[in-house]
Amino acid sequence: MSMRGIFCQTTATTNEEYRKELKDRNGWLLFMAIGGAGEAAAAALAESGGTLSIPDYMLGVYCGTGAGIMVAAIVLYIRNLFLLKDEEKLKKSRLENYDERNQEIRNKALLAAVKILLVVCFVTAMVGGIFYPYLIKMLLFVIYVFLFSYLIANAYYKRRM
Repeated sequence: MSMRGIFCQTTATTNEEYRKELKDRNGWLLFMAIGGAGEAAAAALAESGGTLSIPDYMLGVYCGTGAGIMVAAIVLYIRNLFLLKDEEKLKKSRLENYDERNQEIRNKALLAAVKILLVVCFVTAMVGGIFYPYLIKMLLFVIYVFLFSYLIANAYYKRRM
């Protein structure tokens, strides 16, 4: 029942602190499930209404993405409920997610993934921009938002830590 994913790190040192974190996460998971259901429903309505000229492929992407987010959020929500009911599993999960070695592995993996993502976005923008000029603007905008967000977050955490 461990949850050593990107968003699973914890600073909780007691089971009660961890329990509170999981309850907060469950609130966000419910929000995500509702949002995913809303996205899937909107795509289904757009398809059945026929008033919008959205390609069938994109309707499928929207519906599938919404359904996927909804299902994943519900599965994680249920998983957290099981953790909250079993004190031993709760403690084991907290220790695995608090473990410094696992946090360092996650940090290094996340940093590597971010670097790869930025390179792929840039290459896609440059090559895709030849065929779809608007694509270069969109992807470079995403890169700029990321870099600007990083600078702000970096400055914030330098002052806070």
